[in-house]
Amino acid sequence: MQKLKDWKEVKSKYWKIVDEILRKSDIILNVIDARLYNETRNTIIEGKLRGYGKRFIFVLNKSDLVSKNDLFKAVRELDKITITIPVSCRERHGKLRLIKEITRSVKKRPMTIGVVGYPNTGKSSVINYLKGRKAARTSSIAGFTKGIQWINLSKNIRLIDTPGVIPFIEKNESRLAIKSSLTNVKDPEDVACEILNLLKQKNKRAIEERYKIDTNCTSFEILEKIAESKHKLKKGGLLDIESAARMVINDWQKGRIK
Repeated sequence: MQKLKDWKEVKSKYWKIVDEILRKSDIILNVIDARLYNETRNTIIEGKLRGYGKRFIFVLNKSDLVSKNDLFKAVRELDKITITIPVSCRERHGKLRLIKEITRSVKKRPMTIGVVGYPNTGKSSVINYLKGRKAARTSSIAGFTKGIQWINLSKNIRLIDTPGVIPFIEKNESRLAIKSSLTNVKDPEDVACEILNLLKQKNKRAIEERYKIDTNCTSFEILEKIAESKHKLKKGGLLDIESAARMVINDWQKGRIK
């Protein structure tokens, strides 16, 4: 019970930090995951931004991990809400257009840019990409950024990296893990099966190419095949399904599977 209370207090503190940054920033970069663009939108933050009358840009990060058709669909849909810029920090594209849109939207100098989003959507990676070198700490561990980080993009432009925050109402472990917002999951097999179901719908070849297996079976049977293919075994030669599941989750969260 005490741990739950402590967690709520920490989360409340993070929200206070984010709320302060929203009010102080001249424009907000709202970083979302291109693979799950609607699921990684934080509608509470969007509501606060509208309440404060703040301009914001959707940064559609990890855009190299989706097909061109899906990316076009996402941009077309999100553009109805606000300007949306696809970015890939890994493939190094989208930077010039994003900077151009920021400077076009805000004329005042010096300028403060807030960067917000779910944990592990790549906020710090976007900052480092804009900066041109490593300026913000990055990690594949959800929630790695624990406080405010100030980064000077230029003499008159500074960025603020914030801790990733999740709405209080969101508690579903599988959905949080699929959004890469939760790394230490209690039921990895269920989460991995949800990821595999999603991939089977969108791009089953990604499973086949990554793990060298066929996918004409249930998601749990795919997990069994992955365990066998990757030699995930327990004592006695039994398949280690949990280990295979954690590998699938890790591969998804680190962008190894499109």
